[in-house]
Amino acid sequence: MRKSAQIRLNRTQGFTLVELLVVIAIIAILAAVVVLIINPLELTRRGRDAARLTDLSNLQQAINVAVQEATNSGSQILCNGAAYPCFGNSSTGGRGADGTGWVKVNLGSQQSVSVPTLPVDPVNSTGAAGYHYVYCADKPSGSLDGWEIDTKLESAQQSPKMLQDGGDDSNLYETGSNLLLVGVSTGCTY
Repeated sequence: MRKSAQIRLNRTQGFTLVELLVVIAIIAILAAVVVLIINPLELTRRGRDAARLTDLSNLQQAINVAVQEATNSGSQILCNGAAYPCFGNSSTGGRGADGTGWVKVNLGSQQSVSVPTLPVDPVNSTGAAGYHYVYCADKPSGSLDGWEIDTKLESAQQSPKMLQDGGDDSNLYETGSNLLLVGVSTGCTY
């Protein structure tokens, strides 16, 4: 009798294979639900879009201050002395804030705002399908000197801003003083 009681005790001390499989299945289902709810890829996209929007907002403020502080003509400010139209691209241009980088405004000469180097897109890939920043300055006939910086937003949360920015391209987020500059007609393309 003593041996059979001991055998029963040994059998009830561990988990059965079925019990372990049930626990593993429950953990897997919970992990899948958490991943679907949190969606780490969308969170990464949102983070990159937040960086893009901050970069463009800071550049917009710096360029506006440079234009207000300047005493020269628009082309000397917005194109760093070059002729209109001038443009730059963050994936192929430099990061110098002295007008030699992808933004052709001398942001280093400002006293009110400090921009040590130009920002680049978090992905900064080339081509029309890539993610990068594009700068364009021009004086279209019959209008004032203007500039525009464009980028693409990739998160589902921020993408509607491309439609609501007031620009002419619903596939780009546009900021600047003239949101009609980037396009085939000016030679500045994304």
